[in-house]
Amino acid sequence: MKLTFWGAAKQVTGSMHMLTLDNGYKILVDCGMNYEQKREMNEDAFDFPFNPAELDLVILTHAHIDHSGNIPTLVNRGYKGQIICTEPTLELSKHLLFDSANIQLNEFKYLYNRAPKHRKAHVPRPIYLEREVGVAMDRVVTLPFNRKFKVQEDISIELIEAGHLLGAASVVVEYTLNGKTTRVGFSGDLGRDHAELIRTPTPMQNLDYLISETTYGGRKHTSSELAEQDLLKYIDEAIVKVRGKLIIPAFSVGRTQSIVHVLCKLAKKGLLPQVKVFVDSPLAIKSTHVYSKHPELLNNEAAAFLKQHGDLFDFEGLKWIDNLDRHEQVANYTDSCIIISAAGMVEGGRIQEHVKNNIQNPFSTILIAGFCAEGTLGHRLLSGQGVIGIKGKDYKVYSKIARTDVFSSHPDKDEIFRYIKLCSNPNLKRIFLVHGDEPNLIAMQDMLAQEGINHVEIPDMGDEFLIA
Repeated sequence: MKLTFWGAAKQVTGSMHMLTLDNGYKILVDCGMNYEQKREMNEDAFDFPFNPAELDLVILTHAHIDHSGNIPTLVNRGYKGQIICTEPTLELSKHLLFDSANIQLNEFKYLYNRAPKHRKAHVPRPIYLEREVGVAMDRVVTLPFNRKFKVQEDISIELIEAGHLLGAASVVVEYTLNGKTTRVGFSGDLGRDHAELIRTPTPMQNLDYLISETTYGGRKHTSSELAEQDLLKYIDEAIVKVRGKLIIPAFSVGRTQSIVHVLCKLAKKGLLPQVKVFVDSPLAIKSTHVYSKHPELLNNEAAAFLKQHGDLFDFEGLKWIDNLDRHEQVANYTDSCIIISAAGMVEGGRIQEHVKNNIQNPFSTILIAGFCAEGTLGHRLLSGQGVIGIKGKDYKVYSKIARTDVFSSHPDKDEIFRYIKLCSNPNLKRIFLVHGDEPNLIAMQDMLAQEGINHVEIPDMGDEFLIA
């Protein structure tokens, strides 16, 4: 059996891991967009490091684009098989991938229209369009959590609740050869303890090999239990004290729902000042409907809140912005307000206009509420640059740039360590740390070594390991 790391090796995005069984059966776990490579990717230049037509099965752990974003490309380049995930992941992936196709097309049109005639042929074309998304989504077969599914007589898979996002799954692949069964577990992206809406990750049991995300393997988060207190602090500083604006870039799927739910809890407790809250993201609106559709996946606190109040997100002053006319009204809104908009890394989407409009206002605060990959606009803001380029124009940074990690959907070092310990057993032969930059991966490797867990690998991109 061979395990090959084609993505998220010593970096956070682009998850793509291949398991080749002894009988030649090939399974790809995730097929994500590599944000670190995104600027160089286009229809002509992009290619996979393997032949998609030779794959037998694709399993999608969750909907985020860094895990799902190249599935339409995979199908377009020759993959003929099924794509397995949970039902919420299918629903959210459809919204995210159609949105991704639309963003790519709009970026192409924007650059093409501004390019000189002799350069128009060199403008990067979209990697895929909406029709490719539709074809790929027709290949999806959904499975519930905790139900073993036989792919072949000697191969089964099981999806385990990962807690990172509604419907997010860890994957156990079980393979039996000559009477010996080997269990390989892929954590996917994990969630945190005490997340706002969804449950704590369920550890995988009786594994022989574990592939674990390690996004924050060297970092301790602020407690997620302090989300209300933390958000209220920024509201007080930006809204109450100076009557400014609080601009929150947030991923449309997962992060936005958590933030809006916390604002809803503050409002129900009478702690939220009278201020308009704009959620300027059509994708967030669609995704929020998916959350409302699956109350069976909520954690106990969110389920109790839903039972008491009848809605997880609705409160006075909340405005969902679903069309371009209303977006322009919000962009020109001069009163103090809170604006939550995508994308979370401030790469594309409507958030760029809100940042552009407020970055030179010393009474505004831009609150980064999640991970920003190197090279993204969000990362440049957090690095303290005094001048930021947005869509070809430079802006001096006078607004306050703040960061909070209470809404992080990834576990910190203590939570990752505890998860790995709970997955460990006497038969666990090797642990592979992925989905993190090298310092975080090494920090977790050292932390595990201090506990006597030494069979830990940090793979490079393209590394192959013979297992079992």
